Amino acid sequence: MSDPGISERLIFHDAIEVMEVDFSYMTFETEAQVNEFYDEVDRRCAPTNRRWYFLVIYTGCIIEPEVWDLFAARGKHANIAYGLGTVRVGATPATRDAIRHRAQTEMFRANIFENRDQALLALGEMRKRREVLGTDIAEAYLRVDDIHLNFGGVKALTGVGFQVNRGEISSIIGPNGAGKSSVLNVISGFYRPSRGEIVFEGKDRTHLPAHEVARLGFARTFQNIALFKGMTTIDNIMTGRSWKMKSNVLADALYWGFAQKEEIKHREHVEKIIDFLEIEAIRKVPVGRLPYGLQKRVELGRALAMEPKVLLLDEPMAGMNLEEKEDMARFILDVNEEWGTTIVLIEHDMGVVMDISSHVVVLDHGVKIAEGTPSEVRADPVVMRAYLGQG
Repeated sequence: MSDPGISERLIFHDAIEVMEVDFSYMTFETEAQVNEFYDEVDRRCAPTNRRWYFLVIYTGCIIEPEVWDLFAARGKHANIAYGLGTVRVGATPATRDAIRHRAQTEMFRANIFENRDQALLALGEMRKRREVLGTDIAEAYLRVDDIHLNFGGVKALTGVGFQVNRGEISSIIGPNGAGKSSVLNVISGFYRPSRGEIVFEGKDRTHLPAHEVARLGFARTFQNIALFKGMTTIDNIMTGRSWKMKSNVLADALYWGFAQKEEIKHREHVEKIIDFLEIEAIRKVPVGRLPYGLQKRVELGRALAMEPKVLLLDEPMAGMNLEEKEDMARFILDVNEEWGTTIVLIEHDMGVVMDISSHVVVLDHGVKIAEGTPSEVRADPVVMRAYLGQG
């Protein structure tokens, strides 16, 4: 593959921060061929002193099995050294399967698209997210790495790993009993894994208890509503502020001085959440008298009162009618877009998942079987078999 036109296959689109890498109809049979191409990538990228979004064209490209390890290693180096994100177009079935397998084991995003327009749209979303959240975003804001969880002789999770980028909505899906809630319980510190790591903002927090995880900025809702049914809406949401309160028991009892000022400040924050969730009319109503959908909204409000960096939602729309689901989906999107909150979501309604998620992880019997964009996951035959039992 002595191709004098390698440099012509690397096209910089400065205005949109994109470097186009054209592998179309190339064949990589030897390590020398792989090194030749990636040496040119290094030679062209290094002098720019910039990072780029990579648009990689694989149409008709053949990568022989014996050079895949080197090809992947050189590609990973380029992404780490020069990349802001990568999308891939036109991969053959063999190449697509190889990329997805490596993505699952090495925890990067496959981002494989059928055509150029889809890939460019995904790049646009990456750029938009970066503009909103800043340029110094760590790729793996939250990383779940090789998690194993056992209950006696029962294996609840086996080698589950994925990452969540700052500011995105990631969904975890799978059939009943797949281990979805167990993953949230491990992330939130309710369960201690027998093996593996949970890394948040670059630090290992695997063995922290739940209350310490909450102080790091994690909040969650539960599959079964866990509210104080005899307390009003506003008082239930106020319980989410308790860990931020600093006054002592005596001052609280006397409701005097600092304790009074502190509670007023926290109630002002809770009132903003009530306005945001459009539940002003039920502020003083005991939650036990509220319909199911509104109780779910109050539980979301209590989680938001903790001012989370990462919001863990365990089936927030379970048992809701269509109108209630639409309202909840709107609030989740607003929390993500207006407050910049990173969200990890478990949900059985696939329409909702595909509409609001930027990334989807699929579990089955405690094992990760797929991950990717909603469109990738929807078309994955392994996912279809897990849900539908197709052979």
